[in-house]
Order: sequence, then C-alpha cells, then structure tokens
Amino acid sequence: MKLAKVNMALSVLVSVLFLGFNCYAQPTIPKENLPANLSAEAKAEAEGLYSPEAVKRARAANKLGSMGEKAVPAIPLLIGMLGDSAGIEFKADPESKIAENTSPGIEAAVALGKIGAPALEPLIAALKDKNPHVRVLAAVALEELENPKAVDPLIAALKDKKPEMRGTAAVALGEIGDKKATLPLVALLKDPNEKVRRLAAVALGDIGDSQSVKALVAALKDNDVQVRAAAARALGLKGDLELSQAPLLEAAKDKAPQVRAVVIEALTGTKSPKIEEIFIGSLKDEDPNVRLSAAAALAEIKSPNAIKPLMAALKDESPSVRAVAAKGLGGIGEPMAVPALFDLLKDKKESVRAGAAAALGKMKSPRAIKALAGVLKNDELPVRVSAAVAMGEIGSPRAVKPLITALGDKSGCVREAAAMGLAHITGKNFGEDQVAWNKYWEENKEAYLSVCAKGLCRY
Repeated sequence: MKLAKVNMALSVLVSVLFLGFNCYAQPTIPKENLPANLSAEAKAEAEGLYSPEAVKRARAANKLGSMGEKAVPAIPLLIGMLGDSAGIEFKADPESKIAENTSPGIEAAVALGKIGAPALEPLIAALKDKNPHVRVLAAVALEELENPKAVDPLIAALKDKKPEMRGTAAVALGEIGDKKATLPLVALLKDPNEKVRRLAAVALGDIGDSQSVKALVAALKDNDVQVRAAAARALGLKGDLELSQAPLLEAAKDKAPQVRAVVIEALTGTKSPKIEEIFIGSLKDEDPNVRLSAAAALAEIKSPNAIKPLMAALKDESPSVRAVAAKGLGGIGEPMAVPALFDLLKDKKESVRAGAAAALGKMKSPRAIKALAGVLKNDELPVRVSAAVAMGEIGSPRAVKPLITALGDKSGCVREAAAMGLAHITGKNFGEDQVAWNKYWEENKEAYLSVCAKGLCRY
C-alpha cells in the first residue's frame, strides 16, 4: 500500500482518538539505554524521540522511517512512540507549503511500515496493548506491511472493544487480501457501529471473495447511507455481477443520491438493456453527481443509444457532466455531435472547453481545425494542451501552421503536445525547434496542401 493511502486511512480512522486523547509518550526504553547497535545517524534521530516538543518527536520518527533497514534497531523505540497522540501540524519536507495534521505516534507508525518486515512481530504484539491508540496505529502499520502472518492477529482484533480498532483491523485485512478474513469481515457487517460496518464492506470489496456477495447484497439495505454505498462499491469491484445485478438495479432507486451514484459506478462496464436504461434515465437525476456517474457510464459502453442522451447532457448545468458527456461523444465518434462540440469550445468553464477539444480530436474531425486553432492561441493552459493534442490526432495538414506557432507557447506542455502533433502529421521530428519546423514546412507544404486541394483532406 502506498504511503498516501496510509495517511488517508489515518486521517479517517485515527481522528476519533484525538478527541479523547492528547497523550505525550516517550519510548519505553530510557534515553541513556539506547540500543548499542544504532548507527551514529540513527542514534542522532532516536534521541529526538525524547524531545519535549511534539513536532521534533514527529520529525525524528519520520527521519528514522526514511532510513529503512538502517533504523531496525530503533524499532522498539518507535513502538514505544505509538501512544504519542499529541496533535500537531507537520511538514515532512520543511520547504513544503503544505502541513499535515498528524502526531508523533502516527509518524512512528508510518516509520515502522517503511522499515518493513523486521517490525512485523513487534507490531503484532502491539495489537494487544492496553492503549487503544497504540493498537490502532499498530494495525495501520501492519496494513502497510501487507504480511500474511498478520492476518490471524488482525482477525482477532476484529473483536476489539473499541470500534476504531475493529474498523482499522478490517481495512488492514482488506489490504492484505487474504480470503481467510472474508467470513470474519462478513460478521462485522452486523457491527453496532456504522463506521465499522462501512469499513468491513470496503475490506470485502478489496478481497473480492464470492462468499461475501450475499452479505453485501443484504448491506444494500443497511440503515446507514455510507454502508449502503460501500456495499454497492464492493459488489462492483468484484466484477461478476451475476448474483448482485438485480439487487444493484433495485438500489439504483435508493433515496440517497450518494448510493445511486455509486450503484451506477458499480454497474459501469456491464451491458444489458436494463442497465443501459438506468444509465440514460439517471442523466436526468436531480443530483449532479448521479448525472456525472451516468454520463461516465454511458461514455464507457459507447452504445449508439447513448448519443442523444449525451448530446442533451452537453447542456447540463454541471460543468463536470458537460465535460464527461463531450468525452463520451468523442469516444463514440458521432459526427452529428460536432457542431454541439464547437459550441462547447466557448463554454465558460475551461474544463468543459478542454473536454470538447479532446472529443473533437478523438472524432478526428478535420473541420474542427479552425476552431481548435483559435483556442490553441488564446485559451487557458488545459484547453491549449487539449487543442494541440487534438489537432495532432486529427492529423490534417491544415493543423501544421497553428501547431508550429504553438511551439512558441510559454508552456512546455503545449510545446511538447504541438511537437508531437507535428511529428504525427508529417512523419518528421524536429522536436520543439520552431525555426526548423518553419523551414521544413515552407519547403514542403505544397506537397501536403495539394492533397487537400484534391479533396483528400477536409478543413
């Protein structure tokens, strides 16, 4: 599991503990008894774990984690830090403009995850610590390790008296992915705490065991919106919807828009008249997120039946829906959508204009070159990049001159896209050298444009 995902899990699962704890914990080993096998570098950071300042303790733990195997002797010290829940704002990189809400204990957990396998047994032992903060963070670190040896201890932790611990253990088991955890997690779908039920559903989706389908279908009727949405997403992740398709279709009528949107995402990629009907009908849903999911689903199946609904969605009040509808029409390649996409190049939202440009490129419409040349010259950066890419995809010689001009753009992204487009159209490669491209074009343009004069390329 990536570190970013660890931090996301921590922010969700550990935040509750900050409400009730603000504990300063030092390593259980006295500072004067630091392990003799610590390197000088590791020892210098380990001493920082004893600082009275929480930020310095957090930074010391962070630095030890970055040392990897070199910090193995410091594992007992970091284990002792897991109970340090002093809330702080912390920058792992002092030059960064973004500070994260964390604690020395969280940084110690992340460090233990980075150190890897040598931390496994100490972390398993910490799952039974009397301090719930320690137990939760030990489970988070085990999630990072993804070691099958942690499965049985984590299954046992699903019966912990603290809901934060049960939820964290569930997430860790989902990340490890061992099907041995399926039935214990299924049992957790009946937990009295709705957050625990939701995280159990998430974990079952990650594992993808068919044994969980029946229980997840039942969870589609849970009284908590988040649990129903997590169950729908889990069923979609499994891929085989033979047993769950009918219940999901029923859940598409859920009173909560969040659930309706997730159900559409779960059904995306599955083709049937009933599902297609759900997608098309959902383009008129009162909730923009549901309409967005429906537009994305229709874009993926590329059904001819989706053309008219997607064209109507080009006028949706939500910019995201308009952009995704444009993308869908581009993927289908419907010529009748070209004029509407031209209009979308004037949309007030740059994301929509960029989506329209990209769609015209996918449709390879030579008559779009003039309109794309206009936005390539004057629009915002994302739109200019999309226009340059689209002109290259269309491949018309009429795009060469505007693309050469774009080689003078202040953005390297635009210049790179223009150079790639020119190479695609001409078969030559002068990189971003505007002078070389101008010279080549002046010497050879007649051969290209004569093709257009014969009607073999349309403007």
